Amino acid sequence: MSIPVLHLVSRFWVGGSERQFIERLRAHPQGFTPHVACLELSGGNLDEFLALKLPPPEVFPLNGSLLKANTVRQVARLARLIRARSVRLVHANEFISNLVGFLAARAAGVPVIVNRGDLGHLRDGFGAWHRRVERWISRHADAVCANAEGVRRLCIDAEGSREERTFVVRNGLDLERFDAHASRELQGPLPPGEPLVAVVANLWPVKGHRTLIEAIARVHARLPQARFALIGDGPERQELERRIAELGIGSAVALLGTRYDVPAILRRCHAACLPSLAEGLPNAVMEAMAAGLPVVATAVGGTPELVTPHETGLLAPAGDAEALGTMLVQLLRDPQGAAAMGRRGRKRIASEFSLARLAAAHEQMYRAVLLDRVADAPAVGEQALRP
Repeated sequence: MSIPVLHLVSRFWVGGSERQFIERLRAHPQGFTPHVACLELSGGNLDEFLALKLPPPEVFPLNGSLLKANTVRQVARLARLIRARSVRLVHANEFISNLVGFLAARAAGVPVIVNRGDLGHLRDGFGAWHRRVERWISRHADAVCANAEGVRRLCIDAEGSREERTFVVRNGLDLERFDAHASRELQGPLPPGEPLVAVVANLWPVKGHRTLIEAIARVHARLPQARFALIGDGPERQELERRIAELGIGSAVALLGTRYDVPAILRRCHAACLPSLAEGLPNAVMEAMAAGLPVVATAVGGTPELVTPHETGLLAPAGDAEALGTMLVQLLRDPQGAAAMGRRGRKRIASEFSLARLAAAHEQMYRAVLLDRVADAPAVGEQALRP
């Protein structure tokens, strides 16, 4: 008999954790039936979620501050849903849904898994109380699901989550679906000229775009033909536009805003860059590698678990514009070596980051939590984990 699992997400925004939420549902582990709830039925990935043809999600609107009485009402409603559907496990997705899902699961008497897909202590907009709450949840949840070993170590060493209850489930990518999207026509223009470098990241301070712009100025001085396509939007846009104009590199940089044709853009690029100051296991790097692109990125979070220097790309220290610029020039001046890195990256995504692996890892974690065998799960075979 299939085991009901409730998946809780805040909303269907365009972002790495939201993308992996949809991939988790697309490749849901066998023997578990997904039920979906959200705090807001909105976001740029909503259409893709609806295309999965799952039952409509239940909505639990918070309507602003978590400190309002409405939060208690929504937690109570969610707990009633858990009991009504005989849900045996709650899997929440990011900070707010982790908190709401944790409280509702405790009220309903079922175990809860909280996702940690990034280095939350450095996340934009996070204050001291957010960090205290996140640490508390990490310590008390039945399991913490990290998407990279670097994130797992943070949860254990800095937040006190128990080692035996902190799993790594790396992101997955459906290459066949990715390739189909990559073959489609572009939905908008790209900057003319080449080589073209893609930078896929929302314009938040933690993504390191200010360092990137300084690095691009250095690249432009040595390779004036190079072009950079920045895909994503956010509060940094005005400052980035100001600095681009100040440096006189407007011809080298295009701020494309939010785009829904990223695979098609990547297919037309020659390299990718991710200058983040903190990361989990970045989908932007995974998709670039899936497109056969070499990657220049910063050595933060789980990025070194994807990018092997001189094998699939190059790694620079976070915040170091000089090093980032030098590595971009090095890569772009060696198109044959860069192409070989891209081919190796594509093979790595195919072999190590498939949806089948994603589903298998989730299945093992779910069965371990349900059997209260977390401490033994890494050494126990799949058959022994079956309820």
